[in-house]
Amino acid sequence: MDHMKIEKKSRLSKIWEKYSNIIFLIFLIGATTLIILTQVDPETFINTIKQANGWYLLLGIVCVFVYWALEAFMLFKLMLRDNPKETFHFAWTLTIVGQYYNLLDPSSTGGQPVQLYEMSKRNYKLGAGTAVLIQKYALYQITTTFLALISIIFCITELHQSLDAAKWLIIIGLILNVGAVILIIILVFRPKSAKAIILGCVNFLLKIRILKNPEKYYRKVDHFVGEYKIAIEELKSHKLQTFQMFIISIIQILIFYSINYWVYRSLGLSAVNAITIISLQAILYVAVAFVPTPGAAGGAEAGFLLIFGPIFGPAYTPVAMILWRMISFYFILLFGGIYLSIHSIKMGKGRVKAIEEEIDEEVNLVIEESEKQGEFSENNPNKADYR
Repeated sequence: MDHMKIEKKSRLSKIWEKYSNIIFLIFLIGATTLIILTQVDPETFINTIKQANGWYLLLGIVCVFVYWALEAFMLFKLMLRDNPKETFHFAWTLTIVGQYYNLLDPSSTGGQPVQLYEMSKRNYKLGAGTAVLIQKYALYQITTTFLALISIIFCITELHQSLDAAKWLIIIGLILNVGAVILIIILVFRPKSAKAIILGCVNFLLKIRILKNPEKYYRKVDHFVGEYKIAIEELKSHKLQTFQMFIISIIQILIFYSINYWVYRSLGLSAVNAITIISLQAILYVAVAFVPTPGAAGGAEAGFLLIFGPIFGPAYTPVAMILWRMISFYFILLFGGIYLSIHSIKMGKGRVKAIEEEIDEEVNLVIEESEKQGEFSENNPNKADYR
């Protein structure tokens, strides 16, 4: 009986481990929807959505695809260094894989292991695949932080309206993002100093017993610094291409941030210009980046209500927030899930086809061998007759 209880508990534990992020995400979506519906009249909410201009919302969806295309282009350029025969189609698939799994993972890093797995199936070595993803991440981190700092300077007046409510969200997010960029810069010029800083943080967390098993984390730090050093050296050795990708990265992220502007226009609003809305979106992104939930769910919605409340007004803010999340979060999950399901089926069919071709080749070899033996038997006067 005890054995059955242990086995049942083990099964439940495995199910929870596998699906906990999805369960937590569904819970957050439900809780957020409930909070919104208590703040706005359902009839007014539905009428506002019905009156929204679909063409502007479609432009928001187009922005998602352009964002993916530019992401895939940068990955494609980075992968060409190790594999001159690489295709843009694979870079596109790798992009969707990363986007989909990053949104499901609370730390937004769930996509990288799956991307590495996809790359390994195309014979990329672990070091080469990791270097590509780290280079892309470093560019992304520097770009988002750079845009946020510029945006804070540009939108200081608009921020003042919501600063009291959102200031700690913005300050904490900005500190973490700037800290990550500073660490990347130190890794570029002083890898030993960067290692010392990371080890200092690990030792502090070990001392206050948040982390355990020192040897495990010391090995992780060595591995992390080693991988980053290789990736950063690659970026430094291709200075012109790195600068070009940094410019592309700025354009890519600005396009993604502009989704909120198209939502704004879809509701018939036009008093605030695109630059202001995109700048505020850049600030919102870094403000909620540290929220440890899938897709920053909960934090993203709360941050939107605080920062964009004065822009959209009380009547439109809840509707705008839902439309923005539908495009920038739920649509990506839906499209990513469908795309990767089709991709998996195709990959499965491809493997079946490869096995069938291999079997056909073996059968042909057997037939050829049999025919050769038959010819030999016909020319052999001592052959036996089995008929």
